[in-house]
Amino acid sequence: MAKKASSQAATQTAIAVPDAIDLIRFEKNLLQIGFFSAHDRRSAAPDLSRRIEQWVNRDGKKIRASAEFRSSLGLPSTADRDKYMAFMKIAMERKLREGEITNPIRFSGYSMLKALGLSDSGANYEDLNQWGMRMADTTITSEQIIYSSSRRQFMNKTVHVFRSFTRVGESDLNGSHQTVQFAVELEDWLLENLNQSYVVPEDFTQYRKLVRPTAKGIFVYLYVWFYASHGKDVEKDYAELCALLNVRAYQHVSKIRETMGLSLDDLVGIGYLRKWDIAPMSSKKGFKLILTPGRAILDVIASTQRRQLTHPANGAAPILQLTNEQSEISAALIARGINPEKARSLAQGRELAAVQEQLEYLDSEISRDLSRNGSRRIKNPAGFMIAFLESGQPIPTTFPSAIKRSEAKSRTNGTVKHREAQAAEDLAEMHLRDRYKSWCLDQATEAIESRFTPDELQDQFKTLRTRLAKDPQIAASLTRMTQDQRRRELLKALQKEVIAELDLASYEEWSLANGQGLLF
Repeated sequence: MAKKASSQAATQTAIAVPDAIDLIRFEKNLLQIGFFSAHDRRSAAPDLSRRIEQWVNRDGKKIRASAEFRSSLGLPSTADRDKYMAFMKIAMERKLREGEITNPIRFSGYSMLKALGLSDSGANYEDLNQWGMRMADTTITSEQIIYSSSRRQFMNKTVHVFRSFTRVGESDLNGSHQTVQFAVELEDWLLENLNQSYVVPEDFTQYRKLVRPTAKGIFVYLYVWFYASHGKDVEKDYAELCALLNVRAYQHVSKIRETMGLSLDDLVGIGYLRKWDIAPMSSKKGFKLILTPGRAILDVIASTQRRQLTHPANGAAPILQLTNEQSEISAALIARGINPEKARSLAQGRELAAVQEQLEYLDSEISRDLSRNGSRRIKNPAGFMIAFLESGQPIPTTFPSAIKRSEAKSRTNGTVKHREAQAAEDLAEMHLRDRYKSWCLDQATEAIESRFTPDELQDQFKTLRTRLAKDPQIAASLTRMTQDQRRRELLKALQKEVIAELDLASYEEWSLANGQGLLF
């Protein structure tokens, strides 16, 4: 067994990994349902099926959504996620070149192994083949959990990820004379979601630095968690996270630190976490993980140039509040054949002058492509524009745009009015956020009153004070307080913990439900 493991390690010699951010796009459904388990190699008797259930809020109601995975070749693992992410890198590069992803997606085995940082040995080519077969064989039975961005609804059906996977060419056993090509056909739902950018950005450079399967499994969720928390600490139910990752959950803190704790330390090592901790949950038995974002993940969030919007539970597209300049950008994109909703989304957070220059460049590239003899390189002009704008790719510095000559003048128009409108929006948002905080406190107070008797509440205060007193400054402050002051402070701390554990509506969801019209 040791010799076999050594042989496998020898065939997968890693290439040096650069530190530059290398963003790929991970389809949201496959991430949210935990399609890839956080284990590495399949055992002699691999899991052939798995079911995961989640409780979600839609239309103000809490409903159960579930997904069941089945595969006769074993369920997708961490090693399969590695290859899928490399495949997405290849697919998204194609979208950037051609404007959209179309079936079939052909690629060389060498290009895939290069993206993974692996040697081009015969064994690694065979691993690619096994990966593709497993992806094509695995089915997902969705019960209100897989979302179709084109149909704007959650699906109740059994679907595949790969419709087909084909290997063309052969490789000698010693790894020489490889002429291996692969072709993948994606299922319609996945192809549509990728082309409509129903995705989450992931830094492939940092991902490849990780070794432990659980570390990789947690890594892919950190962008979503910290983006939603606006860069603040997040708390995650340990048992629920283990179920999502398909790893064993332990009952003792010491064992959790020995297992998942090592993976969290790895994430600290690459800068995705600054620190982490384990604490008992206040609203139920069990533990929660407290995660603090590191500089690297905050840099990735800052570098993504468009806001990733979570689709509303009722399937309706969010109505985006645009400034005058952004409305002009949206109109220009619609005039070029881009879907109105997509145009409004792309206009968010962009400056008119910069987009005018980008569109002038894109128009020239499309015109030049139309004048070419032979087959056209840009098959979908609207998709080509979307991919270019979303990628953040700069236009060539040598491109002679008209906007460069008139940039200074155009930026002075309407500056004062824009700033006044922005100040009013900021003030309205501040008031609404204060109301939201009060609502959260009311929910926490109601939960505490319903869950704890007066004696149990006193026990909670004692436990909480003991934990808080580990900080000498907090301990001294609590000692100086009167009994009433101390009780109020401990109640505030307990409310904060309960709020983190309750499945409350996000600020965006709450503001929509309360009819404020402040959308972000």
